[in-house]
Amino acid sequence: MAAPKSLEIDVCAVDDDNPNPTPHNVPAFGMTSCPNPVLFDTVPASKDRIVVVTTGLPARGKTHIARRVKNYLAFFHGVACENVNVADYRRERCGKHVPAAFFDDDNTEGREALSKAREAAMADVIRFVQAEDAFSKVVFYDGTNSTVTRRRWILEQLKGLGCKVLFIESVCRDEELLRANIMAVHAHSPDYVGVPLEQAIKDYGERISHFERFAQPLDSDGTEAHLSWIRVIDMRRYVVNNVHGYLQGRIVQLVMNLRSARHRFYLSRHGQSEYNTLGKIGGDSELTPEGRTYARKLGEYAEKKICRDEEGVEVPARLWTSGLLRTRQTAEFIPHPKITIQLPEPLGKTEWVQMRPRAWHNLDEIYAGVCDGMSYDEIKAKYPDEYEWRKKDKLAYRYPRGESYLDVCHRLEPIIMEMERCSEPLLIVAHQGILRIVYAYFMGLPREEAPYVSIPLNTVITLQPGTYTCEETRELLHTKHEVNSDGQLEPDAPGAAGPSAKEPPPMSPLLRKAAGGGLSFESYFVLGPRQLSSHDLDVPKSEQPWDDDPPPTEHRARGGARLSAPCLALWAGARSICVVAARCTCLSRTCVLFVRDLAQDWACLWQACSRAGTSHRHWVCAGGRASGSVAAGVQCLRAGAACAACLLS
Repeated sequence: MAAPKSLEIDVCAVDDDNPNPTPHNVPAFGMTSCPNPVLFDTVPASKDRIVVVTTGLPARGKTHIARRVKNYLAFFHGVACENVNVADYRRERCGKHVPAAFFDDDNTEGREALSKAREAAMADVIRFVQAEDAFSKVVFYDGTNSTVTRRRWILEQLKGLGCKVLFIESVCRDEELLRANIMAVHAHSPDYVGVPLEQAIKDYGERISHFERFAQPLDSDGTEAHLSWIRVIDMRRYVVNNVHGYLQGRIVQLVMNLRSARHRFYLSRHGQSEYNTLGKIGGDSELTPEGRTYARKLGEYAEKKICRDEEGVEVPARLWTSGLLRTRQTAEFIPHPKITIQLPEPLGKTEWVQMRPRAWHNLDEIYAGVCDGMSYDEIKAKYPDEYEWRKKDKLAYRYPRGESYLDVCHRLEPIIMEMERCSEPLLIVAHQGILRIVYAYFMGLPREEAPYVSIPLNTVITLQPGTYTCEETRELLHTKHEVNSDGQLEPDAPGAAGPSAKEPPPMSPLLRKAAGGGLSFESYFVLGPRQLSSHDLDVPKSEQPWDDDPPPTEHRARGGARLSAPCLALWAGARSICVVAARCTCLSRTCVLFVRDLAQDWACLWQACSRAGTSHRHWVCAGGRASGSVAAGVQCLRAGAACAACLLS
């Protein structure tokens, strides 16, 4: 919402009836339609233009660092970020699989192709920097950039754009870490999809040797001391040179807390609380008998799975809870035996207390202020305006004398820093609002989606962040409760309890007809709301769009953004879920969103598709406005539409 124009008044306009005719707007006014917007410390505070350039040999973790920093700045600081990876441009021009000899500097054809890829990537960097946008921008130019000549060329290209350049050099001298990085490249890099392990390792080693012939570390010749740069050595030692500025400082802090090793986070809500059964939000109530049953099962799960590796060997693990009673009670059955662990030489061995509980008030549930301890129906009756404002902008809405989701993001930032540096398996027992933010951050979702992520009771969500993806699994440890007995569903959401709730219609038979377009059932994704597994969908097995078992986890993670294309997001629910689903970035490619009973919301979907990057070609087949059939949606997809949003009446 745009800030109001200045009022033209004279001194006579100030009187007893109008003592403040020109009020001071709340900082960050215009960022949201809410009347109580977030303060300026949770939104961009400047119009900086920063280009972060990675440098170093292959398999040194450069892309891992670039992607983690990009995600962090966008999520916690609202910075517009773009990742420009030179390798992506090389793959577009030359294909994914090129031999190691392609990177030999004596190979004229390969050298020219790489040069064109760098130039195309730099052109996109410049376009992003020059685009007229409010607030800060950070663009990552991710490549080897391992010679002085190459870095001088980059600076020359960016001259006159008014942007600051920060180099991040990654050096790997630890042979064990280097081997782990190479293995990760084989497992996740597009260059080696389908290539046998031994062949990939041999080819990648030869590729590295070609770059080593000419590599020049930053300031190796004494000519780059005036530049801003960070040198990361084995992800545990750091050199910071001539770095100034707020955002640059945040980048340095995150980089110094990153770990290259893949580690697991286990997220669990507290067991069912007394307030859950009453439909009340907030409070500090105890667990119900059902909640204690889940707590016992969580204790068994932690002992058998979290504290042991795949071979069953005991490994050190950590436990965090919030400061509220229900999370501490949920964790009280987790055992805390002492084990002996080996520290890096020459430190020797030491004693470790397994799952030593650590309570963080940063992990306390979002504070509802004057609405604390009320049900949503009570809030709607007593504060109808607040109820409506929250529905309009759930991310930025702040409860009277309470918090917003953006406020919670601000107090969770130190937690994220600690999680990024953590190398042991970590179990976090917290609350729905808190875990929504943690989940959205690590899954790479925009923070606008965080308030709608499904975090059900009695379920352990396992996240394993990597360079390109974040793997997710969900395990239900205890039987589900009745609808809304966990506070998961809110008024006006599909399946919510209460007189105003709208029951979700049964899965439409038309969904199966989509398969007529030649799309396999493996590509289906059933969304509702932000739920990723079949056991949380109130859909009869006979109506699920798969025959026997649900699709594999990799086909269900991240709301469709990592599904094999083309993917279908299928949901036959109420209209609020349409807007939630439309915010998903999975709409940026050949992804079709099928919903029903949503004709009045088609404009919201259109706008959301535009935000998701589908501005080139849109196909909206709305019931009553076009053919209104699943077949039409499939035809849109076949015709090459960037996004087909079919609203079935």
